[in-house]
Amino acid sequence: MEKVVPLAKKLLEERGSILLVCHENPDGDTLGSALALYIFLKKLNKDVYVFCKDNIPKFAQFLPRVDEVLHPKDLEGKFFDLAIIVDASGFKRANFEISSNCKARIDHHVGGDFYGLYDFVDYSYASTTLLVYELLKYINKDLIDKDIALCLYTGLCTDTGFFRYSNTTKEVFEAASSLCSYGVEPNYVWKNFGERESLSKLKLISKALENLEIFHSGKTAGIIITQGMLEETGALYEDTEGLVNYPRRLEGVYVAFAMIETKKEDGNTFWRVSLRSKEEFVDVSKIAQRLGGGGHKYASGCKLYDDMHTSLYKLLDSIALELNALSKDKELSLEEVKV
Repeated sequence: MEKVVPLAKKLLEERGSILLVCHENPDGDTLGSALALYIFLKKLNKDVYVFCKDNIPKFAQFLPRVDEVLHPKDLEGKFFDLAIIVDASGFKRANFEISSNCKARIDHHVGGDFYGLYDFVDYSYASTTLLVYELLKYINKDLIDKDIALCLYTGLCTDTGFFRYSNTTKEVFEAASSLCSYGVEPNYVWKNFGERESLSKLKLISKALENLEIFHSGKTAGIIITQGMLEETGALYEDTEGLVNYPRRLEGVYVAFAMIETKKEDGNTFWRVSLRSKEEFVDVSKIAQRLGGGGHKYASGCKLYDDMHTSLYKLLDSIALELNALSKDKELSLEEVKV
């Protein structure tokens, strides 16, 4: 029986406006997915737009058509016939109210919100860009070009840690090879992501590593980044992307975290938390879910709204609950919080 993809039919038949929505604090997968689909739908002469609440981080500014991404001021009073959020558990991850007649989701995260027939979700895919790749091939593979492939390849790279994470499979390499056949140069993608850091970001990394702490007998490690540190180094919020991977590199660590103080529009702050685990050890999505967040088994996040010490204690408590589940015969005590 021929595979049926309702979203493909919807996109082909849609005569109204289409909004492709990235999640807040955008990464390569959400931007790559949205931009690839955007360029493709433009080729079909669709009335399509891309939106992201936050600024485009420096590492993604090389992506084709990224300068056409809309921001909140561009959406004031706008209504769309179809809105699709990509690489997110639901529209709440856009952190912006989207007005539309119909909503759908393209994603590879477990759980989340579902909007109906046009959702295109599969947890087995290493990146959302691979799902988009399947969607585009289903609609019309002849419309895929180098720019689209570059966007798709970028998302695949970032969500597999440039082919280092456990979700890197034979199928992932086959997809990467297929995308490179369109003219994508792997070294070009890596140079833009890994070798274009600003001096202010490197100074921020130095500050962050100075306060790296370990907890739970060395099984947890984390860093805290305050607004003061950002101001002192001249770094931007988007410069904090990926810093959670530094404590993750410590030998013996099961769970790594980064707590980042983030300004709200009213001037107050909250803590945005990134969580990472090492392979089979801990499911950090369960840690995040206890705190109102979510994500993948190996990469998740949440937001905390208390002061620094209280937020850190809540985070460590949630981590301890998950670590204790690994060793029920020996409870792991919550160590004294040091900041």
